[in-house]
Amino acid sequence: MKFTTLKKQFVPLLHVLFWFVSFNFWNTILNPGVESTGVIDGIEVGWDFILLMNFVFLLYCSLPFVWLIKRKLLWLKISLYAIFLIPLGYALQQKILLNGSNEEVAVVADFFVKNFLYVLVFHLTIIAAVYYNLKTLIVRFLNKSRFGLYLLSAGGLCILTAFVNFMLFDYFIDKLFPSLYFISYFRIWELVLIVATYLIFTSILFLIWQYALMLIEKRDAARNELSALKAQINPHFLFNNLNTIYSMAEQKDERTSEVILKLSDFLRYILYDTSAETIPLEKEVEIIRTYVELQKERLNSEITQVTLTAEGDFEQANIAPLLLLPLAENCFKHGIGKNTSTIRINISYDGKQLNFITENQIALREKTVTLENGGLGIPNVEKRLNLIYPDRHSLKYQEKDGTFNLEMKVELAKN
Repeated sequence: MKFTTLKKQFVPLLHVLFWFVSFNFWNTILNPGVESTGVIDGIEVGWDFILLMNFVFLLYCSLPFVWLIKRKLLWLKISLYAIFLIPLGYALQQKILLNGSNEEVAVVADFFVKNFLYVLVFHLTIIAAVYYNLKTLIVRFLNKSRFGLYLLSAGGLCILTAFVNFMLFDYFIDKLFPSLYFISYFRIWELVLIVATYLIFTSILFLIWQYALMLIEKRDAARNELSALKAQINPHFLFNNLNTIYSMAEQKDERTSEVILKLSDFLRYILYDTSAETIPLEKEVEIIRTYVELQKERLNSEITQVTLTAEGDFEQANIAPLLLLPLAENCFKHGIGKNTSTIRINISYDGKQLNFITENQIALREKTVTLENGGLGIPNVEKRLNLIYPDRHSLKYQEKDGTFNLEMKVELAKN
């Protein structure tokens, strides 16, 4: 299942879980409502029953919000809303027909008033403040690094929420429930601190979640870019080596079948082995050897001299595929001309750091383009190094006196 699908499914559940925990914390620890104890009409109940009833009430109160959910079946919305209306209709019927004598309705109503209503009303203003902060203040100010405006707005939101909460209990509750004696249990400055605590805590959780999403998106972007880079590289190598075999076939060279076999191994590596995030360093070095041998087949050894040296225990490390090969290919692409030239490639590994050094003369036809765009090799490798080995690599190259020198160092993890 894709992460985006998981996110859509679990984020609402996390929100519900957070408020459920908050609600029950207030109900069991800090509920100052009238007779907010484990007693209902003289019947003592345990906290397990109270928590269960809180869950049922919370779930019931959330049913009308099903209409706010997008892309849900209409019949499902109607069914859930009917579930919400049926208990209300039943309670109203019992109140009218039986004059409120129904024991079940009385017990539920008593529990609702004494152990649920106060906490529910108290949370309404906090929930509104939390989501206004998450959806508006953080987006408008904090995400844009406008910290001063954010702190000022968040402080104002805390004060406003505290006053609304205080007024809600001291004035409006009496109008809605005249038979109850609900007043604000907290003073204004205490309410400001409570709201501020909620805003700070939920903001931290939100920022941690956003950071995790950013890391996941960055990882996915890196994978997509690496796939695109490899897709660019693969045809490039293929065309070069097919030209080599074509030249040999035209000359009826008896080594053509041997070279085709080498190219087959080369393509197998490109198409299959490079699909993994990392491969054994030994395999990458071996493909460099194969590539150099393929290139030697099409070169005039009297004009171009090629030297490849490899030192170290390459079996002890892994490396991202196709990091070395584009740089080796770059030597042959820009270092072969009509004049005599030398290509040197040195690979060494000391158990921790991989050193890859190349040196080649610049062909006259290449001098105007080699350092400006470097073909596909150098830019692609630079991007991949930054994505895969941040702060664990260096890549230096320069042209001096007609010679192009490159040195790459990468710290590799052992197997």
